[in-house]
Amino acid sequence: MANVHPSLIKQLTAEFLGTALLILIGDGAVAVARFTGAYDLLGVSLLWGVAVMLAVYSFGYISGGHFNPAVTVSMAAFGGFPRVKVIPYIVTQIVGALAGAAAVYGLWRDLFTPQAAKLGVTIGGPGSEILASIFCDYYPRISTATAFITEIILTGVLMAVIWAVTNTQNAGAPGANLAPLFIGLTVAANVGIGGPLTAACMNPARDLGPRIVALFAGFGSVAFPGPHGHEWWLYWVAPITGGLLGSFIYRFATREPT
Repeated sequence: MANVHPSLIKQLTAEFLGTALLILIGDGAVAVARFTGAYDLLGVSLLWGVAVMLAVYSFGYISGGHFNPAVTVSMAAFGGFPRVKVIPYIVTQIVGALAGAAAVYGLWRDLFTPQAAKLGVTIGGPGSEILASIFCDYYPRISTATAFITEIILTGVLMAVIWAVTNTQNAGAPGANLAPLFIGLTVAANVGIGGPLTAACMNPARDLGPRIVALFAGFGSVAFPGPHGHEWWLYWVAPITGGLLGSFIYRFATREPT
């Protein structure tokens, strides 16, 4: 018989493994795109969606399948998730993301220097964020304010969909355990429209863990604090804000009139 109430250790292990799997596939897809050109934006978007779907299907039944501090904070604020678990979950998600990104770096490490030479940049120098973006997120085309708003919108949409497809009162919600599929499709859609703008982070752990790997891979200030000087915190504040805002709007829109 399945354990109905997994221990905190099992839940944290599930969060670690799920987040690592998410990053291994997602960042791995970006690596393939950067080094081989085999994937375009559509291919990378779909693989990010598949990564989320597989992570939730594989480990979500143990931990709830957060794999994202924005989800954890929103669940604690609006879904009754125990607040005492918030910090352990977030720390574990960051470590899982770091592990997944380290695996990606281990697979592709021999290609970074030759690819940098082809691009006319040096690892850690100006312009090398094109390779660092295999791991972490940047917004080279838009202003900081626009990037902030973009991440709020994308994460808000993601969080609203999570609430919608897991709402037992929603007669239109997907049945037969299909919620992870629709969450993955939402991530794919968001990456498809937001990827060229902010890389469609939507997940602070997805950025910070891999950003640490980029730092140790030699990207230096391109990783921390980033070319604009604040990428490391923007991809925390905006997604968490978006998750809370999307949760509030969904809960308000679906609240029964009194």
